[in-house]
Amino acid sequence: MTVEIPPPGTSGLAAGGHRLDGDSSGPVWSRALSGLAAELRSCGLEVRTDGAIGAVEAATRDPSPRVQKAVLRPHRGRLWWWLHCADEPALPPPHRTPLTPAAHTADAARRIARVLEPQRG
Repeated sequence: MTVEIPPPGTSGLAAGGHRLDGDSSGPVWSRALSGLAAELRSCGLEVRTDGAIGAVEAATRDPSPRVQKAVLRPHRGRLWWWLHCADEPALPPPHRTPLTPAAHTADAARRIARVLEPQRG
């Protein structure tokens, strides 16, 4: 087990795009990445995965696409999907919010698709 101690003033649970602790080529990481990618595609989204940092990026197919990234990181002793909130001006970058446990890919995809829905005004 690898334990990472973040520098003072930063959250280790929401660390930036670093290599994943443990074996990122292992079956747990691969299943989580491919599972979320498949769920997002079934929602009609364009999907790109980055196995090196455990990230899935979903984008709408609009003329001006909206993009949302989710990353795999530990949370409360388990592997979770974290929602990357880069466009929140009130939050210091990078800010991530726990989304769902890694195994709950359908729930994560549904929430990501909801974030990418057009804003109704």
